[in-house]
Amino acid sequence: MGVSCSADRNIKAKINREGIWIEKLEHNPAQYIPESLRQAGEGEVVKVDLNRPMKEILAQLSQYPVSTRLSLSGTIIVGRDIAHAKLKERIESGEGLPQYIKDHPIYYAGPAKTPAGYPSGSLGPTTAGRMDSYVDLLQSHGGSMIMLAKGNRSQQVTDACHKYGGFYLGSIGGPAAVLAQQSIKHLECVEYPELGMEAIWKIEVEDFPAFILVDDKGNDFFQQIVSKQCANCAK
Repeated sequence: MGVSCSADRNIKAKINREGIWIEKLEHNPAQYIPESLRQAGEGEVVKVDLNRPMKEILAQLSQYPVSTRLSLSGTIIVGRDIAHAKLKERIESGEGLPQYIKDHPIYYAGPAKTPAGYPSGSLGPTTAGRMDSYVDLLQSHGGSMIMLAKGNRSQQVTDACHKYGGFYLGSIGGPAAVLAQQSIKHLECVEYPELGMEAIWKIEVEDFPAFILVDDKGNDFFQQIVSKQCANCAK
């Protein structure tokens, strides 16, 4: 069985007349990370106030290397596939990008139905790669300068961030309900309410966990990991 929206996170399960049996999982998988892949200061967390001008946020992020752990607080725009297609249409029609996509980071996600007593339903990151083709266009018009999602990105995203000074931040696939319960304080629809969860939303977050995965200097965390692994490959 796949667990928590991850292709590489699987468990064994058995269903019979006596009940449902699920494999016990490791509660501290980080202990198995090879020391060669660990970095000095990896346990430190940098707090980032998102309720500042975008230039100030970008300048702060530029001080840190990829893999840096972040704690985000402030306003984030939420949108996924159809929202990006709508933004592209606005550029191509000559309308230009809305100011909110220039002023705030964008989180690739879509909220589930909000339960009673909670500010938001489950709201975890979707796979970033589907939005790769939009990044250069949006950043060239001053939007999508900070992206938040899960998974690796293509070279065109790294190139766009290097060219325009943008960043791709990683979130963790799986704990969507935990993020909604602990970090998301407010949710409201900004545009296209007829699209449901595919609409463009705005959230207010507090101590939302993230990592720098692609920076403004052309560095890609995933590529660095692959390079380190390949250095140990048999020749």
